[in-house]
Amino acid sequence: MAQIIRGTTPTIQFTFNNVPVANISEAVLTVKQSCTVIIEKDITEATAETKTLSWTLTQEESLSLANGVCKVQCNWLLADGTRGASKIYNVEITPNQIHEVIA
Repeated sequence: MAQIIRGTTPTIQFTFNNVPVANISEAVLTVKQSCTVIIEKDITEATAETKTLSWTLTQEESLSLANGVCKVQCNWLLADGTRGASKIYNVEITPNQIHEVIA
């Protein structure tokens, strides 16, 4: 199981083997805990490469997650209107001894 340490700035990356990333017109990353979306980021906040889309969480965003498990997913829309979604990944949120943003 993947892991995020609270208060850090992790990057969440999705790899596309059968979909050209250049054809993705919209994408949304969601991070959900206890049936509630805690973090939602759109494609304007993503880094796009040939086969990947990735989002980096801020310290504030990772601190907004409670210790335990969260569910991470990417939904996307192609320029031709085709919609797709990744599988839902379980990610373990682990504690940090410093519970604040370091500036």
